Amino acid sequence: MSALILALLEEHKDTYEVKTCLEKCGHEVTVVDSFLKAMEVIANRKIDLIISDVHLQNGGSVFDFLRFVKKSELTREIPFVLFSSQPTPMAKYLADGVRTSARALGAIKYIEMEIFNPALFQENINSLLPAEKQTAGAERHLKIVRQEDGESHGCQNISDNGTLGANEAHQ
Repeated sequence: MSALILALLEEHKDTYEVKTCLEKCGHEVTVVDSFLKAMEVIANRKIDLIISDVHLQNGGSVFDFLRFVKKSELTREIPFVLFSSQPTPMAKYLADGVRTSARALGAIKYIEMEIFNPALFQENINSLLPAEKQTAGAERHLKIVRQEDGESHGCQNISDNGTLGANEAHQ
């Protein structure tokens, strides 16, 4: 049984990468590019997990969106992940404060990647889903990516305790 994932992403490159890698796992991904569109989807569909850009610009901040999700009894249990791809120097500088604030508001994970790593991203997202929504396809795809991809991808992963993990390389 696959998960229904809502992705609020404003960068087209991020949108394609996130949607493609999660759909390869068998998940259904609904992508929107604004806070208002995300609120509409949440009102009309049962979402299993939310992924949001850290720095939103199209109508509302990520904190507004996170507060909206966590204040409702119907949506407060949905795992909420913040995602930062290719962060700017300013975004890196602000990351600790954003991560701390997001955790206080109920975000379950903050993922920051210098270079998008589909295998690591899938692994992180799949681990946050309920057991019945985790896909065996994710594990198979992870193995294929790691075996066929001779190039290592460095990325920074924010661990569940909110600390910045060391660069991880997967082959």
